[in-house]
Amino acid sequence: MDRLSSAKVYTKLDIRNAYHRIRIAKGDEWKTAFRTKYGLFEYTVMPFGLTNAPASFQSLINETLREFLDRFVVVYLDDILIFSEETAEHQHHVSLVLEKLREAKLYAKAEKCEFDVDRVDFLGFTISPTGISMDQSKVSTITAWPTPKSVHDVQVFLGFANFYRRFIKDYSKLTLPITALTKKNCIFTWSSDADAAFQGLKQAFTSAPILRHFDPNSQIIVETDASDSAVAGILSQYGTDNLLHPVAFYSRKLTISEANYDIYDKELLAIVNCFETWRHYLQGASHQIIVYTDHKNLEYFASTKSLNRRQARWSIFMNSFDFVITYRPGTKNPKADALTRRSDMAFEGGDSAKQPIQQMFRPEQLALNATFEVTPSNDLCDKIIELSRSDTKLLKLIDLVKSPSTIPCKLRKRIKRYAIDPESNLLLFDNLIYVPDNNELKLELLALHHDTSLAGHFGQAKTCELLSRNYYWPNMRRFVNRYVSNCPSCIRAKPSRQETQGQLRPLEIPNTPWSSISMDFIVGLPLSQNCDTIWVVVDRLTKMAHFIPCKDNITAEDLASLFIRHIFRLHGLPNSIVSDRGSLFTSKFWRSLLSLLKIESKMSTAFHPQTDGQTERTNSILEQYLRMYLNYQQDDWVPLLPLAEFSYNNAKQASTKVSPFLANYGFHPRFSFLHKGANPGIAATSENLCITLQNLHKDLQNELVLAQKQQATYYNEHHRPTPDYKVGEYVYLSGRNIRTLRPSEKLDYKRLGPFKILNKVGSHAYKLELPHSMKIQWVKIPHKRMMIFTYF
Repeated sequence: MDRLSSAKVYTKLDIRNAYHRIRIAKGDEWKTAFRTKYGLFEYTVMPFGLTNAPASFQSLINETLREFLDRFVVVYLDDILIFSEETAEHQHHVSLVLEKLREAKLYAKAEKCEFDVDRVDFLGFTISPTGISMDQSKVSTITAWPTPKSVHDVQVFLGFANFYRRFIKDYSKLTLPITALTKKNCIFTWSSDADAAFQGLKQAFTSAPILRHFDPNSQIIVETDASDSAVAGILSQYGTDNLLHPVAFYSRKLTISEANYDIYDKELLAIVNCFETWRHYLQGASHQIIVYTDHKNLEYFASTKSLNRRQARWSIFMNSFDFVITYRPGTKNPKADALTRRSDMAFEGGDSAKQPIQQMFRPEQLALNATFEVTPSNDLCDKIIELSRSDTKLLKLIDLVKSPSTIPCKLRKRIKRYAIDPESNLLLFDNLIYVPDNNELKLELLALHHDTSLAGHFGQAKTCELLSRNYYWPNMRRFVNRYVSNCPSCIRAKPSRQETQGQLRPLEIPNTPWSSISMDFIVGLPLSQNCDTIWVVVDRLTKMAHFIPCKDNITAEDLASLFIRHIFRLHGLPNSIVSDRGSLFTSKFWRSLLSLLKIESKMSTAFHPQTDGQTERTNSILEQYLRMYLNYQQDDWVPLLPLAEFSYNNAKQASTKVSPFLANYGFHPRFSFLHKGANPGIAATSENLCITLQNLHKDLQNELVLAQKQQATYYNEHHRPTPDYKVGEYVYLSGRNIRTLRPSEKLDYKRLGPFKILNKVGSHAYKLELPHSMKIQWVKIPHKRMMIFTYF
């Protein structure tokens, strides 16, 4: 409704027989069967009462009017509202909508339509240029509502009345005696208080104000107040008459814990609650929001340097708004004040104040109340002093500093940077403690400045800077860099910023067509002719593909049957099959079948679909084709598969420079009735045909070799060579695609381990000693799957 703020003229349309414009999917009519005295009947179009009927029609109407939605059209199911600022513009808008409806074969019911009106009833509201009010027919229903006789009657009444609560000032408090009757284990008794609230609510409905349309370009005024038992607010804007008009009301009771807040926090809570409720209006407002409160101290909230934890949370939330708090006494702030001061306010538990958390303070609102340094413990200080007394190099430097007259002239300038601390007698370099040459001590200092929660496990530069604020030793940066780069916690928790490791290693090119094939599944499709999956099989030499419909729950035995009917009968047995590690391809039956037929199975490694990149690309092309030609319900893709297969096989491949059809048969197929005569690609004799195909297949191999070289050159420019991992070494494993039992994947480790390498099972694949719970057999090196573990 907020989109109608500047509209002056309206047209309302109602679709005739809306649900019946959608055809029930063929084969699913039996699901709508109903019994009559004449027998069973089935719907062929969508009837009322189906669970997904509203969503289906809403999707259809949204798709039909997509380019107009929220510009000058709002739509809910079969009710369409067209709105404009000018009459001439409105007529054009109506024409556009009617034309779209005609194209979709959706027709309006004339007797229920209203054209070019300045006031319209829509979805229970009366809408006009002055604002939004309740539909008077619905108000009449409320005022004539009989006294409830049971809890169910109360729930029905409140369910109807709640729809209009935005119009009723102090609604939640007004209905309190009635809502109390719906509590669990409460004996229903219609008391005098409940009846008074019932009659009072009816009266409130008859006198509810017209709420002004929210205008995002106008000044926003928020008036808030708090009492001992409630918080409330009013959102208002100035109209063309320069008077302040309400846009929305808000009020709620305080919980028992909130009632114990001091008055400052209660008044601040009222502001925070109002901003939470009207966030969609207030965030990103074009003018600074003016907040009126009767608590003067809140004027200084934005500049307060000392906040308690609760106020700090609220301040974080409020930082996302541009607002100013202005003091106005309660006598001049009567509207919000009245919402909070009712005699029927009582506390009840269960409600909890929301505490939305943003990410940071604005700099001007962040007060520094305390400072801290990363400081060593007394034991560590004593250790530095003790080791300094036994470090011969350090002792020589101390002697030189104490006896500067013995220093050669060329060293005096550098020695000036050294000094002796009078309290600890430690050597200082540029006022930094000179750390003795002891690796154990250096590691302790590094752990203090890198590993602790105050240090934060930052990177090499930040850790070195933090450490160098107080300490120095020669080659400290190199020592820090080595420590940080081998920090187990950093490796597990931080994403890699380096180029991806692992260069491209293409699969061997087959010698003959259909000697090596790849296969994959496209799953999760809408049901079509009792199928919901496509099995894609591609020849790796000629790139010819077959698209075979099947079911997602197909067994390995059924898959073997499909293979015989669609692949074997046309092309014979392949020498090898490339696939992913799907459950069908790893099943005992499938592996036994391939072993019996002496077909080599080349499966991708865990989480590495690039092994079968050719079929993945074919899947993408097929999905794109189906997207172009599917009907609205997306349930006719099975009949499209033969056409999609022909189209794909008749198109030139970028890698081979010819179409798969020509690569297999030596000629182009005829697919147009305009083409007549002999195909020039057909050889005159069988001998010539064999020679032609042999030469063609050699050309294919040469083109594929060239294509692989070009792909490898481009790919390897952005990838590091794969490290040479050795059996027995420990490595970290990328946590991508591996779910742990921890609650948040976003906050989980980026890498797991370290794990021991058991043996090498390919040029780029290794078997790791993994926990059984991970259920991973092989791990692929490229794409950051593994990282070497080094002891510091």
